[in-house]
Amino acid sequence: MNPFVSIITVNYNDAIGLQKTIDSVTNQFFKNYEYLVIDGNSNDGSKEVIQKNKSKINFWISEEDTGIYNAMNKGIEIAKGDYLLFLNSGDLLNGTMALSDFINHKDFTGDIIYGDYKFLEGGKTYPDNLTPLFFVRSSLPHQSTLFKKTVFDAMGLYDEQYKIVSDRAFYIKCFLSNQIFFKHINYPLSIFDLNGVSNNSSNNEKQLLENQNMFQQYYGVFYEDYKNMLLLQSQLNQVKRETLLGILKRIVNKIKRICRIH
Repeated sequence: MNPFVSIITVNYNDAIGLQKTIDSVTNQFFKNYEYLVIDGNSNDGSKEVIQKNKSKINFWISEEDTGIYNAMNKGIEIAKGDYLLFLNSGDLLNGTMALSDFINHKDFTGDIIYGDYKFLEGGKTYPDNLTPLFFVRSSLPHQSTLFKKTVFDAMGLYDEQYKIVSDRAFYIKCFLSNQIFFKHINYPLSIFDLNGVSNNSSNNEKQLLENQNMFQQYYGVFYEDYKNMLLLQSQLNQVKRETLLGILKRIVNKIKRICRIH
């Protein structure tokens, strides 16, 4: 399988991260892609980075926008690929073979195909089977997701009223539509930059408010039920932690950590 992929990088005042992301993309063994860079009129040298690398970039623009999802929507409207990958400045593909390995994986099929994350230390694996409750608790990794272009044709663009959680809202919208086929590939496609806007502690209050509004929009009266289910699950986990078996497990894990240190 050799689909044409549009890789979209959104950047604002992150010249160092942008160069790292450009290198990660252009060093890929997989070459059947176009590369789009959407810059928000940066003033930190990012435009100079783009100019220096313009022979490696199929399309770029640098102009003011209203936020990350406005910039991502610009990329979607320009993209010509069969699949779209959003790899924003600072995020990296997990090695030169990452995109090739992912696309040639035996499980590469579907409309929204999501992999796993690596961090600089550790990583995160996502479930094969999704539920509405999963999206209340967490979200999927858009830096490790290939979206069929037809998904945006059918479902529209990212909702720009949300400045932090619109990618999560889009996943939920697609999932609840029962029209979009999700598929998990157990492979860490990208190395996630934990310094992004959604992980900035100064945005916690705004993110919480956006999540509340977004869940109310998509789950309606069922949102309270999902919140109660998560609370009960948390209480059950706490009870398990306080059992003798839970205490012994924590002691064993602590001993293992100490042994690794020494």
